[in-house]
Amino acid sequence: MTAPGLGLGLDIGGTNFRIATFAADGLVPLHVHKEEVGEARDPASIVERIAAAAERLVGGTDDVTMGVGIAAMLRDRQGTVARSPHLRWRDVAFGRQLAARLGTRYSIGVYNDVNAIVWGETVAGAARGCRDVLGVYVGTGIGGGVVADGQLVEGASNCAGEIGHTKVRWDDDAAPCACGQRGCIEAYLGGSYVAKRIAAELAAGAKSSAVGIAGSIDEVMASHVDQAAAEGDEWALELWSELAPLLGVVLANAAAVLNPERLVLGGGMLSRTPLLYDLVVTALTVAAPVAIMETLDVVPAELGDEAGLVGAAALARDGVSLVKEL
Repeated sequence: MTAPGLGLGLDIGGTNFRIATFAADGLVPLHVHKEEVGEARDPASIVERIAAAAERLVGGTDDVTMGVGIAAMLRDRQGTVARSPHLRWRDVAFGRQLAARLGTRYSIGVYNDVNAIVWGETVAGAARGCRDVLGVYVGTGIGGGVVADGQLVEGASNCAGEIGHTKVRWDDDAAPCACGQRGCIEAYLGGSYVAKRIAAELAAGAKSSAVGIAGSIDEVMASHVDQAAAEGDEWALELWSELAPLLGVVLANAAAVLNPERLVLGGGMLSRTPLLYDLVVTALTVAAPVAIMETLDVVPAELGDEAGLVGAAALARDGVSLVKEL
């Protein structure tokens, strides 16, 4: 493939979207533009704002590749969004709409945001040089991405890597998940669910030094609970000791199936809770087959907010799942 004149990487979240420029063969953002998604979240409005930002950044460049990572479950390799709770989209032909708006000088690929993040870590971050990678990110929700034999695994319907919706319970008391099912690991350890549980238990009378660390009961976050647990707080330790093995077993099961050489753990929730991170890794080590753990290196993510921009841009530049004109 002939190197393009310029690369763009785009990350669309529930609060902001960011777009970065890259040199034709580069993996370091040259310039990053950020703006709030805002209340006008209909597809036409989002497409227009993205297109306008892209056109300002690329100017008169004739040949542009654009990779878009979006917080959504995708239906196909044409960038059709099956469901995006953050954007309130369902069955939106986003990739084709964006391609139609920007025109033929843009080669566009649309990817699940965590897949883009994991690819970014694979080509330029914590999994550089690895060919078999599992990345799991625990933030507001839980997402994952898989690289096998040096290739991003997207799956038959572009939904590979949805580790947050693997089940840890399947009974009438299983916690409900935003996906519409019950018992998903995300419904137990996703950041928004953990925050709700912390608030509910403290409001119900649980006593914890996390309140003093935070300043008030209404300010307690997972990071305060983690600090309290590290200092020996009984309630905080009990909560973490319940939740960490759930994710540890999910990771162990995934490792047993995929046999990755590198497991990258990231996301806002885990990055702010070092004790929880360690407890999860301990549970993984106990639960995974010994032969799997002998060759598995568990590491924290390196690239932070830039990972999705780097990964999306690199995937599009390499011609992975580009939106085709039909």
